[in-house]
Amino acid sequence: MMSQRSILYLVLFQLTIIIVSQPCKLLMTDAAGGRWQLLQKSIGISAMHMQLLNNDRVIMFDRTDFGHSKLPLPDGKCRKSTHEVIKNDCTAHSVEYNVLNNTFRPLMIQTDTWCSSGAVMPDGSLMQTGGYKIGERRIRIIKPCSDNDCDWVEFENVLAVKRWYSTDHILPDGRQIVIGGIDQFNYEFLPKKGALDL
Repeated sequence: MMSQRSILYLVLFQLTIIIVSQPCKLLMTDAAGGRWQLLQKSIGISAMHMQLLNNDRVIMFDRTDFGHSKLPLPDGKCRKSTHEVIKNDCTAHSVEYNVLNNTFRPLMIQTDTWCSSGAVMPDGSLMQTGGYKIGERRIRIIKPCSDNDCDWVEFENVLAVKRWYSTDHILPDGRQIVIGGIDQFNYEFLPKKGALDL
């Protein structure tokens, strides 16, 4: 004959099995009745990188060496590069998406961001570092704006070494530390204050 303790353990075990076997929905509450909704049929580019800024805009961008995007650059702008598959590319590889208005606009990025890294600075600017080919030692900065007048600004040869798959992290003083990357066992600080920051 089973003891009372054994019967209690058996009942608790059976209750546990019954509870665990029930669909998870019975154990969770509906999270504000959330749902997925397609906001845009297409934004014209593939969003390899994406960052929400402090002005409710999302900056999205993709590599530049993979061919044309489906979004033309405005005002006849074209990106010319002898290092790319397409030497004269008049399509955007970056967009700014306005979350509040559900609109997007093309941005002009000059160099390949494939394998790049980045972080948001204290002033809200997105600083993107490194990339592929001529983008390996560049930084790109876009400052948030509300008048649709901001765009990427690029600076070449700022990075001490080629950065491909590096890691960026914001520091308490507002600068970034850029760490490593493929075949790079070092770090540097941005913006640079002096020779010791390399």
